[in-house]
Amino acid sequence: MSGKLSIVLMSFVTVSCVTHEATQINAPKSTEDRIGSAVVSPLSDFNLVQTAIPAVLNEAVNNPYLIPENSTCKGLTEQVQLLDAALGPDLDALSPAKTKTELEQGGDFAENEAVGSVERTIQGVIPFRSWVRRISGAEKRSKELSTAVAAGIVRRAFLKGMGQERGCEAPAAPLKRPVPATDLPAAATVTDK
Repeated sequence: MSGKLSIVLMSFVTVSCVTHEATQINAPKSTEDRIGSAVVSPLSDFNLVQTAIPAVLNEAVNNPYLIPENSTCKGLTEQVQLLDAALGPDLDALSPAKTKTELEQGGDFAENEAVGSVERTIQGVIPFRSWVRRISGAEKRSKELSTAVAAGIVRRAFLKGMGQERGCEAPAAPLKRPVPATDLPAAATVTDK
């Protein structure tokens, strides 16, 4: 078994120092993507495979509250779209979650457990994983990526706030959704006494 494992690891090492740019860093991932990430995680732990941080997120890290040079509705739309491309859709653009049946919930649970099992098994291959991540620089890189994502989310919210103040339409401002009648507060009744 260890011979097969070493062959698999050697094949991973042949693609060393690969940097790839995720199309959307924060976007929901399919089961195949999650399993693929788990398989590549040992390479990430050794800092051989890295997710490139998009330039728009690096700029957000430097100053998420910087007033843009072009703060017209069109300019804000372009900047928000760049952030959407890097981060995935914003909360206002996501469709409301529908209630899942017990069968769907059970299927999701089984899927998450299966993917989690694969992740734990592959990550368990590396002894002293946390130390390996610190020494290789992977832990630092992971924190840089998390910081960039957080700054990008803040930047997008700031730009949408500016757009809303200027009366812009989505995506330069938050998407307006009609409030369902069931969510409205009950009308106050006035009685004469």
